[in-house]
Amino acid sequence: MSDEAPSNKVVVVEDDPAILDLLADELRENGFQPLVLRRGSAVLKTVKDEKPGVVILDLALPDRDGTDILRDLKDDWDAKKTPVIVVSAYTGRLDHKGRESAEAVFPKPFDLHELMNAVRAAILRPKD
Repeated sequence: MSDEAPSNKVVVVEDDPAILDLLADELRENGFQPLVLRRGSAVLKTVKDEKPGVVILDLALPDRDGTDILRDLKDDWDAKKTPVIVVSAYTGRLDHKGRESAEAVFPKPFDLHELMNAVRAAILRPKD
């Protein structure tokens, strides 16, 4: 078990500027440090470099399918323990394995309060 304090960094992967701004503002108000990405290509590298407490992932991105990003994160030795919360209008794209590997799944439109609770819970959960 690690003695490190949980990271308050949250990687937000969302291509809709309005939702991205809403999430970033709400995360800041709740004491988190949002790291925003509008494309999926840099997610794995960002997670490995920044070691965030959680990733909030949209599935419909302009350059990569979020289900592929989720799989990449969970298949990577350094990134797989980072919880991923899926927030998407296309949650039906997730197969059984995708739903199991996600910490939580929120269909759009989502309840911001419930999402912040899920972020807190994911960050505080022990990462064995």
